[in-house]
Amino acid sequence: MRPGPGHRRTRTRARLLSAAFSVFAAKGYGRVAIEEVCAEAGFSRGAFYSNFESLDALFRVLYEEQAAVLRHRVSAAFHEERTGAAVPRDASLLIGRLSGVVLSEPRWLFLEADFLVYAARRPSAARLNREMRRRPAETVVDRLAAHGSPSPVRGCREDAIRSVLEAYDAVTAQLLLDGDAENARERFAHLLLALEGPGRKVAGQPAAAGCPAEWCTRSSAEAGAP
Repeated sequence: MRPGPGHRRTRTRARLLSAAFSVFAAKGYGRVAIEEVCAEAGFSRGAFYSNFESLDALFRVLYEEQAAVLRHRVSAAFHEERTGAAVPRDASLLIGRLSGVVLSEPRWLFLEADFLVYAARRPSAARLNREMRRRPAETVVDRLAAHGSPSPVRGCREDAIRSVLEAYDAVTAQLLLDGDAENARERFAHLLLALEGPGRKVAGQPAAAGCPAEWCTRSSAEAGAP
């Protein structure tokens, strides 16, 4: 049975997105023309415009699609650890596995860097960028909390999410420059493990602004513990 028009359209769209991912990663979004994406995918401009209004539209869809792939990989890393034969009692093995998953696709890092610059000048893209970046960080914080890990989810959830993003940004920026994936994975794991409760309530000090009380529950004794 021959595939119908809907199936062919889905395959065409997927091939265009895959081609764009490769071309954007190799050359950078601002240096790519529609013709190059079409040539990489093996389609005409007509096929392109049957699926996307513009290169901008394709770029946004591709970014959102690949951000969802990353979020799935992060969730899967925790899922596999929970269902495995030996689930670690502390965060170190989970975070070590997570760092390998998060930094496993170099093309994504180039796409993400391009989209950040793109979004900085476009409010609607900036909103999408914030939302897509936040979701994997939320997964990391919440899954580690559910796992019973004391770090990096102790204290204020919002500060923990920001700290995870800051660690990720620092490591990926350096990775783009030096290409040392092994060092980046080790550094990311180290930074996550080193977060000693961002936003926690310190004795005699108010909780961080916007920090829900239930996330800022460390006692004075805990705050002073080594």
